[in-house]
Amino acid sequence: MPSSAMTTTTLPEVFHHQQRAADFISSRGSGAIFHEIGCGKTRTAIEIYFRFKKDNPKLRLLVVCPISLIDAAWGEDVKRFSSFTYCNLRKDVLPADIYIGNFEMLLSAGLKKLVPLISAGDWMCVVDESSRMKNAKAQTTKALLKLRKCFNHRIIMSGTPAPNSELEYWAQMTFVADGIFLPSFYAFRNDYFHLERGGQRLFTTGQIVTREQYAQIFSKGWKYAITEKNRNRLLDRIKPWAHYARKVDCLDLPDQIDEIRKVKLSSEQRKAYQQMKTELITEIKGQAIVAPVALAKLMKLREITSGFAMTQEGVAVELGTSSKLTELMAVLEESNQQAIIWCSFKWEIAKICGLLGSQAVTLYSDTKDREASIKAFKSGTAKYLVAHGRSAGHGLTFVNCSLQIFFSIDYSYEIYEQSRGRTHRVGQKNPCVYIHLIADTTIDENILSVVQKKQDAQEIVQEFLHD
Repeated sequence: MPSSAMTTTTLPEVFHHQQRAADFISSRGSGAIFHEIGCGKTRTAIEIYFRFKKDNPKLRLLVVCPISLIDAAWGEDVKRFSSFTYCNLRKDVLPADIYIGNFEMLLSAGLKKLVPLISAGDWMCVVDESSRMKNAKAQTTKALLKLRKCFNHRIIMSGTPAPNSELEYWAQMTFVADGIFLPSFYAFRNDYFHLERGGQRLFTTGQIVTREQYAQIFSKGWKYAITEKNRNRLLDRIKPWAHYARKVDCLDLPDQIDEIRKVKLSSEQRKAYQQMKTELITEIKGQAIVAPVALAKLMKLREITSGFAMTQEGVAVELGTSSKLTELMAVLEESNQQAIIWCSFKWEIAKICGLLGSQAVTLYSDTKDREASIKAFKSGTAKYLVAHGRSAGHGLTFVNCSLQIFFSIDYSYEIYEQSRGRTHRVGQKNPCVYIHLIADTTIDENILSVVQKKQDAQEIVQEFLHD
């Protein structure tokens, strides 16, 4: 049934907080959805589009989001919750209700395809993970601000819209509507912020300060800061345009929420993956195919999806920039809360801890003081626990945390379920969110199917070998 012919009052499976957010945005025409991770922002946006499209059947939707969310989050939710058609702009431009692309499409090459598409007709635009617009000088941010007048309705969505500073609100809210803040970023900055170092303030309002002078000021440790009075004044400007929700307040949410983030391998990773896959399939086909043995061999491919490969001498060789590590850091910034990060390999744990520094503690075979790690994470002294399921999958209770990220997955169903149970147990007050970082069209997808009991291990091996 064509989307314009839908007659239901609302789409199915809308939670109360999503309904309230849709009412809020619909009454304004544009706005911000600042809901914590796990509150179903994608579903909320589809509901809003549904409402606007009922009034204007010609309205189309452009979604700008991280590449990992195009098909795994947006595509799946469009199919699950609506009869809308959608087009992945990374692949082609085909007639559809909803067009989904990543932030990088806003750079010069992608704009050549995008501008003709949105230059005519009626459009709604959703910027998902809008904190990516936090840098007012970034080319993707500038492109969105230039294009904003092409859209009848503009929506931004983020769980943590300003993870580092309230300065990061300017571009996002300027995209939503005129007049929320001053039209110039520098005027906005001068209106709300001052330079500060060690409690001492430096005021430059009304002065002409050159770029070289600013560089000298910053080199001496001065940073932009905001007073509590100005912070409240800034947030008061945002409030009429933003709907907020926290998991703890969304009592109708399911107590376990699964998300999949599809990650695209780098060219170096993909080349190594295909070569290793060919060699392993040849090796396995020369033997009687027994699922546990085959899966153990194929786990070598998991190294590559994480960003490294082990040599015969047992040395880990990095394969350029790991796509999963990049996505992990984006998820942590988005969530801005305590999290357990599950890994399968020591290289992953070392690499992640190197990025997170003192914010992380570990639980795996090389952890020197398990009790210290457990105490630090439970007390909140450590924000992240980076762990292996075989070391932290049994008996431990971490109800202080409701977010888990599976950086990689062992094919053991028992370990997977035990890992999930560390947060989903007696004493937990929040819905538990499980984010899976899955390398697109790789063994990751097969192993996830095994541990989620969607397919038998032997069946997965047979499919993989005959792919």
